[in-house]
Amino acid sequence: MFRLNCMIQILRIVCLVTFSMLTQCAAGQVRRDSLDFQHRKTSDINVARFVREITTINDSSYQVTVNYLTGESFMTGLYLDKDLDVAHGNFVYFYANGYKESEGRFKNGYKVGTWQRWNFEGKPKPDRFYPDEDFVKTNRTSKPAKFPGGMAALQALVTDSLIYPEEAKNNKIEGTVYVTFTIDATGEVSQPQITDGVHQLLDEEALRFVSSLPTWMPAAKNGLPVDSNYIMPITFDLGGNDESQDSSAPNKGTSN
Repeated sequence: MFRLNCMIQILRIVCLVTFSMLTQCAAGQVRRDSLDFQHRKTSDINVARFVREITTINDSSYQVTVNYLTGESFMTGLYLDKDLDVAHGNFVYFYANGYKESEGRFKNGYKVGTWQRWNFEGKPKPDRFYPDEDFVKTNRTSKPAKFPGGMAALQALVTDSLIYPEEAKNNKIEGTVYVTFTIDATGEVSQPQITDGVHQLLDEEALRFVSSLPTWMPAAKNGLPVDSNYIMPITFDLGGNDESQDSSAPNKGTSN
């Protein structure tokens, strides 16, 4: 009887250890996805721009890291759902050159508290503060984001502030760079990234220009400010035609 009891006790311990190991494996499960420039899953290596790694912590916590295909970090943060719709916790975003773009906290899908920001050269930008409120989520878009002064003012800024790199001029490098960026709920431009580049010299100048854009009027859903995404074509033209003026303006905006 004593021996039988010992064997039963040992079996219980083995079962508990096995269950614990299986639970830990499930909790630490890692999934990797390839993403296109709009962060949609893709199996096409020709359009893949990012690699996303999702680590399951438990049924309501998912640690996510996204890297550029070249290995540099794009973001890291925590989500409350497996569909990665509800950001919750500390987040860090990076430029492709390795510098931090912004860092702060999400609460139930919305930015809250103080967010630190940096420009493309790594220099600090003014912090942004987001009130900790109970927002109501809706799916109906009321109005898109708007640049102060309209598209004419944005085009004037492109003409005045965009710098054509001298090395690119000397080597007759030209073309249109497409930059995707987010206009957050306070109107700040964030997370600029190249969706279709031309050359490193032009790509970096396009990113620098977009990261320096002033505050917009944010998009809204049912009267509440929300984040929205834009794609901006920036044309570098050595011929002096009007193509750059016609195309260097956001041509697509979507609210998240």
